[in-house]
Amino acid sequence: MARSPLLRVATLAGCLLAGTTPVSAQAPSARGGGPSGPSLVPQPAIANYLSSRLNGKPLPVTDRASDTTGTQYLVEFDELILSIRPNHEFRASLRFRQALAVKGDRLREEPIQKTTIYGAWSAAGDQLRFVPDPNRGGRGLTILDGTFAGPRIDVPFDYRNGSVFRRAKVVLIKDDNIF
Repeated sequence: MARSPLLRVATLAGCLLAGTTPVSAQAPSARGGGPSGPSLVPQPAIANYLSSRLNGKPLPVTDRASDTTGTQYLVEFDELILSIRPNHEFRASLRFRQALAVKGDRLREEPIQKTTIYGAWSAAGDQLRFVPDPNRGGRGLTILDGTFAGPRIDVPFDYRNGSVFRRAKVVLIKDDNIF
């Protein structure tokens, strides 16, 4: 049964409001189907997302840790930009500072460092999985499954500050003014 142009426009508008990708715009592997025909599979928007909060706090966020000898370690998360790209690829660009001070010394103001990680993403329901490419900045990185809803993506990740392992959760909001 052929769909009218008006029905196709209404379906596309409904997908945009619901934050899903119409079947006609998805890669063949992302298309579902059934007895009633193709179905819509929720996907995050192909867009850039800017970090707004880390562990519920506005950025920049500073994490301090001390080891058993009193050495202080500092990590300051400045910004994360996540680009969800076509063909289920992503790019994550992180800006941060790291500092170290021995017991009794002040932490120095270190320059901002940048790192970029590339990899693949997949979605199932509202769950979003990132698989970093170890050959393109993702070696030793653990990104946990996140979630997406409309213009928001929440992603937990593990990192190390000195000898202390931590888990953080970053909230990213779609931002059409990036790049």
